[in-house]
Amino acid sequence: MKQHLTILAGFSALVISTQSARAEGETEKPAEQRGGGAAKERILGKFDTNKDGALSKDEVAAMPERLSKRLLEQWDTDKNGELSKTEIDAIKPPAGGGERPNRPKRDGGEPKKEG
Repeated sequence: MKQHLTILAGFSALVISTQSARAEGETEKPAEQRGGGAAKERILGKFDTNKDGALSKDEVAAMPERLSKRLLEQWDTDKNGELSKTEIDAIKPPAGGGERPNRPKRDGGEPKKEG
């Protein structure tokens, strides 16, 4: 019995140390590897059913309404109800977690330039 408890305690310590090391490593990733880029990949992985790198009207319609509305408002620059590969490639994660510098303006103007 004592041996089982020792093994269980050792295994628990290993799991905890692995998880904390993993969490520390995630905070050190560049912004491109966190947040927006990963979210874009998750959305494509889940909704791009034909795996062409774009989201057709049918694929957009399969999304939760709130998500599809937000994506189309922000990134559907030609306003055709789809997100082409070019439009999806233009999606970048926010720099520093603040304002999205490459987000198209709602009036159709040019994205805000930083610097």
